[in-house]
Amino acid sequence: MCMSTVVLTASPSVIASSPTTPGTGSCAIPDALQQLLDRMEEQCNAHTSTDFCSLKADLESRWGIACSQGHTSSTILYEILEYGWKEWQKITA
Repeated sequence: MCMSTVVLTASPSVIASSPTTPGTGSCAIPDALQQLLDRMEEQCNAHTSTDFCSLKADLESRWGIACSQGHTSSTILYEILEYGWKEWQKITA
C-alpha cells in the first residue's frame, strides 16, 4: 500500500481540521492526520495485532502534545505523518 502524495501536500484541505476529538483537548486533528488514523483504526479492527492500535494512539498523542504547545504548523503535521507512515511500513513488513 502506498501513501498518497496528496495526503502529504500542504494545501488547505490537508491542514483543514476535523472537529475536536477526545484526548486532543481544544485542538482539532487535521484532515490528513485523521485519514491516516482512520486507516489505522480499520487495521486495528481487522487484525488481532495491537501494533496499529498502539501506533494510532502514539500519533494522536504526538498531535495532542504539539497542539498543547502551540506547534500545529504544516511542518509538524508532515513530521507526524512521515513518522506514522514509516512505522506503518515497519508493521506491515
